[in-house]
Amino acid sequence: MDFGKLSNKGNVRLENQDRVAILNNGDFTFLILCDGMGGHFGGSLASSIALKTFTNNFMNFLPKYNQNSNFEEYVTWFKKTCDFARNEMIIFSNNDEAKLDMGTTITAALVNKKENFILIFNIGDSRTYILTTQGELKQITVDHNLLNLFIKDKIPEHIARKNKRHAALTSALGPLKTTKIEVFPIFNNSFESVYSILSTSDGVHDFIDKPILEMILKKHNNAQEIVEEIVDYSLKNHSTDNSSAGLIILDNSKKWGK
Repeated sequence: MDFGKLSNKGNVRLENQDRVAILNNGDFTFLILCDGMGGHFGGSLASSIALKTFTNNFMNFLPKYNQNSNFEEYVTWFKKTCDFARNEMIIFSNNDEAKLDMGTTITAALVNKKENFILIFNIGDSRTYILTTQGELKQITVDHNLLNLFIKDKIPEHIARKNKRHAALTSALGPLKTTKIEVFPIFNNSFESVYSILSTSDGVHDFIDKPILEMILKKHNNAQEIVEEIVDYSLKNHSTDNSSAGLIILDNSKKWGK
């Protein structure tokens, strides 16, 4: 396995509210990306608290895998860690009411290379993709925003996009935020078809067309070189936000270009 991560403040924002990490604990690897909500007081604090809480709980409280384990244990672990992070945010906001409005997105991938499973988690509009061993890029997560809510309500996308607030979040992690956690499991044969896992903040994926993203992911073998080119491309394409990406390349052999 190979890993790469990068977070850049970008050319417009005054501070970087994104956080990204890749952690290892035994047979488990955990990729997590948090995007503190732009324009909200305490966005960087919210993403920092979320990352710190998940780091601690991954290294110290992740359930041990055994023959009786099932993926629901790890979903429960993720949900409880979100609760811990929210409580920490509430504590920080006790003496500063403005911080009650803090929030962050979270997208994450929990990988067990021995048991061949991946659990992808999502809160908000950061994204996780997989690149298959055939060289096809697939977006796994679904953005939690008004646009997708409108589409779910059968409003045509071209009409939904005309709403000025179509990008507004419908889910985030924060003291007063509505939090929807989605889980996308990948097991066995499906696991073996995954070449790499990519997480991005909207400062990246809103400024790179999917075919370009796929091309960059297939261009290099080195994970760090890939994320550096992805972030650099988004900035050169006039990203107006922080730009962050995290990448895990699995040990499954690529089949494209042969």
